[in-house]
Amino acid sequence: MATSSLPMMAQQPPMTQLVAHASLKTAQSFSMLAPPAYLVLSFIRRGRGHPLSIRRLMSVSTSSVLVGSGIGAFMGWGRLRNEPEIALQDRIFRLAHNASQVRTDDYSIIGASLGIILAPALFLRRAPLVVLVLGGASIGLGAGVWAHLAQEMTEGQDVRPEGMVGELPVVGGNDKK
Repeated sequence: MATSSLPMMAQQPPMTQLVAHASLKTAQSFSMLAPPAYLVLSFIRRGRGHPLSIRRLMSVSTSSVLVGSGIGAFMGWGRLRNEPEIALQDRIFRLAHNASQVRTDDYSIIGASLGIILAPALFLRRAPLVVLVLGGASIGLGAGVWAHLAQEMTEGQDVRPEGMVGELPVVGGNDKK
């Protein structure tokens, strides 16, 4: 059975764990969408004399993750602030035992780690090191999720959010909605 990829979070209050989870998921989503969108727009603008800027790509990627994590934290807190403690604990239990969710987080962390290493190695003279490290981590975060989704699709698994959740154990039984 899968366990949480961040065991240190188990020591935090349930609300903190869930807000951090919402923040991570939104940051992952933004990091999946912003860099490709920036590249498409850059190539469109390139025809009009605007060269592709690695520094700007890295800055846009970093900004998208920061904005996404802030939005996710705010939305998670807003949605969960009135939930009873038992409902929060139930949600944490289900997240910790959702193999697809844990695998997605693992892939994104691995992708971010590789991005931290690869971006400075590939583009060292094109942007400051701090910008490359943060941008590489941001791009890698999204690339890891894309890699996980590609693997799930090649294995014939359902990659829709409903399909990825499947039948999870629920505190009090699976009759609960």
